[in-house]
Amino acid sequence: MMSVHNIIQPILAGMTLSGLKEDYRNRIFNEYLPFWNKGGYDDKMGGFICELYDDGSVEKDEKYIWYQGRGIWVYSYLYSYFGKEASYLEIAQKSRNFLVDNMYLGYGRWLDSVNGKGKPVENTVGQGSNKDIYGSLFSAAGLIELYKATGNNDDIDIAVDSIKEAVKIYEQAGYEGIEIPGIMETGLRTQGHSFVLIWILTNLLSFYRDEYLEKVLHEHVDHIINHFWNPDYNIVNEYLKHDYSRIKGMDRVMMTGHSLEALWMVYQEAIRIKNLHLQKLCRERIRHLINSAWDYSYGGLCTEKLTIPENNGKPPVPDFSLKSMWAHTELLIATMMIFEHTGEAWAAEWYERGRNYCHRYMTTSYGVWRQAVDRFGNDLSRPGISIYRKDNFHQIRYLMMNYLSLERIINNVQGSVKN
Repeated sequence: MMSVHNIIQPILAGMTLSGLKEDYRNRIFNEYLPFWNKGGYDDKMGGFICELYDDGSVEKDEKYIWYQGRGIWVYSYLYSYFGKEASYLEIAQKSRNFLVDNMYLGYGRWLDSVNGKGKPVENTVGQGSNKDIYGSLFSAAGLIELYKATGNNDDIDIAVDSIKEAVKIYEQAGYEGIEIPGIMETGLRTQGHSFVLIWILTNLLSFYRDEYLEKVLHEHVDHIINHFWNPDYNIVNEYLKHDYSRIKGMDRVMMTGHSLEALWMVYQEAIRIKNLHLQKLCRERIRHLINSAWDYSYGGLCTEKLTIPENNGKPPVPDFSLKSMWAHTELLIATMMIFEHTGEAWAAEWYERGRNYCHRYMTTSYGVWRQAVDRFGNDLSRPGISIYRKDNFHQIRYLMMNYLSLERIINNVQGSVKN
């Protein structure tokens, strides 16, 4: 934690720290959460529905596993860190029961999708989570956070089984959960799998002892720092071969949003284990990636495709045609986290720039931000993703984490003044 003397400015994003914290409280409790009470949370069956109209009514009642695990994490986190409100715990527990009763296949395996009443969606029966381990991992994330609130050992047992089974599946040479057009190989690696494991295990191992999972965590931190990072071009490659070697033609390309997300998660783990060298390295890389991927003409972050030209003497070429909401929340988490722990001016400056961009182009009248915009701030539909999808995770995770960072900074300042 930074000392009071390292706070570069009492004003952040044009507001006092206490004013900014209250602004976040308003956005969480008066804008974002009320939207989900309209239909995104199924108060009869439990579980979360993410294809909704702008008024909160249901467009499609499918309950996809990612959003169940994420939603349980969100409401468990709300309960634990925002006043122990019983209604949040009730939502998390009821959704947990829906998830486990209708989607858990046992032995760490899960169904990918069910309808509103819990019946498997066509083409997912028997498939489970062997195709894509994200569902298992997000389910584990939700159950771990809920366990911290309730102490229910069944939840921690299922979560640990799910993580270990996911790792086992991912390590198979025939793993098919990562598909890249034009690449016929199986067993491919993605930094997405590594950073979700890091995020989950950093949380779990802060209170739970397991030597095998400690080893897995250490390995995936190493993958992010030393394998996905491409020192030839100073970018992070999104995909690698099964042996973590480069994929020809993809070694010059970075998915910026995921790269920032991965680095703040490694930074969080470095803070947990008090590794100052790793903390410094993460800060440097985060700063470099933001500097490289920002649209200095129109604002916003290159989300998915930043390419290094074959003539490496030229600057990187970011693709600004897609600017996703979720990628900008990762920038805001990363820069606020660095500001909290160091007070570095550049982090405050990029946080302010990113926040201003989001408030100009991502906000809506109903509280849940737009999915994506083009370079000029116009609504953009992402290929293969319903225009009705509403995000029940990235936006609220950012809001809560930034709020708690500000609360800790303010308490640290007040404590220093009293002393």
